[in-house]
Amino acid sequence: MISASKTLLVVGSGPGIGRAVATLFASRRYNNVVLVARRADSLEAEKAAVEQAVGAQVKVKVCAADITDPVSLGKALDEADAALGKPECVFFNAARVLPSAFFKHDVKEIEYDLKINVSALYFVAERYMPHLVSLAKADPSANKPALLVTSSALPMHPIPQLFALSLVKAAQRNMVQSLNMTYAPEGVHVGVINVAGIVSPDDPERNPTNIAAKTWEWFEVGKQFEVVI
Repeated sequence: MISASKTLLVVGSGPGIGRAVATLFASRRYNNVVLVARRADSLEAEKAAVEQAVGAQVKVKVCAADITDPVSLGKALDEADAALGKPECVFFNAARVLPSAFFKHDVKEIEYDLKINVSALYFVAERYMPHLVSLAKADPSANKPALLVTSSALPMHPIPQLFALSLVKAAQRNMVQSLNMTYAPEGVHVGVINVAGIVSPDDPERNPTNIAAKTWEWFEVGKQFEVVI
């Protein structure tokens, strides 16, 4: 059942995991959903898909932003907060998957991936963690403050042909672990969803719908740092 005045923020909205998680979480708990991604046209498609799935009782706000640019991201989040209020749950799903071969992959590309996976996440966490802590202290029985991050098996099992994504995902996981160690005792669920393989609609386990369902189950319990799918 959807609770009143609950906002879900999805950073890195898209037609796979992002859409599936946004739709399921909105149907179960959130009557406000904010979708953030780079392209305005793709965001409109995501908004339409979420609205069609969950109905008019859920308000969906879209904000186009370059998350590697703190000014652009901050402006988008200011707009979202003003429209629907600060989020109870932040779902960080931003990444890009590119082949990378040693010494053929430009260092600027690595730095760009670090901005997507690490710097942008740090910016979002810095902005909202005080609010999430205050929610946890205000009413632990009613609020479920959370910062959830899509990850993979790459931090533990890097792929040389994807070394750039492997290393930035390892850095991201390290930061999320530190955030968990710091803020889980304050009542905030901080953790990672490890999708240990290629996401495909045809995969019986790692299809977006099942990933969203497993993510919800893990989120409902709210105690463990990670779930592996």
